[in-house]
Amino acid sequence: MAALTGTLPDEYRDDSVHILTQALNAPDEDIRALAVIGLSEFGSSAPAVLPALTGAMHDGSDQVRRRAVRSLGDFGPAALPSLPHLVSALEDPSIPVRMEALGAIGRIGPEAEPAVPHIIPLLADEDVRVRTVASAALKKIGRASVPLLIEALSDPDPIMRERAAVILGQLRADDDGVIEGLFEVLSDFDEDVRHAARQALKLIEA
Repeated sequence: MAALTGTLPDEYRDDSVHILTQALNAPDEDIRALAVIGLSEFGSSAPAVLPALTGAMHDGSDQVRRRAVRSLGDFGPAALPSLPHLVSALEDPSIPVRMEALGAIGRIGPEAEPAVPHIIPLLADEDVRVRTVASAALKKIGRASVPLLIEALSDPDPIMRERAAVILGQLRADDDGVIEGLFEVLSDFDEDVRHAARQALKLIEA
């Protein structure tokens, strides 16, 4: 793999990218996964890499999809053109792929705002790991998440209300709508929600 990536002179890099891109069609999923790793080492500046990795997100192998999504996440904001595909990956049948997609979206940062409506429902996912990574992604996206988090304070699911309150506190969101929403859930029937609202208000006031 090293022979196809960083150790070659620049004039051979395009050929290496082409070889690795072709390897994404190999029948062996291990070869395809290695090709993803090799492509990611070229970085987002190589024109063919981002489209190739985006295409690999739709591979039939969980391993290949997971590695492709993780590689895109490593590109940070440069992965923004792949955001619609990362959003689609939030419904992947594989939990590790969904978690990697959440992490990748979070690493894009505030520009990933269009993904927020798709992340909010995952705050109440049945898998606690997904809920945790979804919370982290929303925090990295930042204040663009606030309006929908305020709406989530009225969600029928207490887990959703509790997570929304926690994140609003961590974002130090001091908008009037945030304060009003948190004060309303101070009388929530669920103790965890009430506690989260109290802690959020303390963080905001501090």
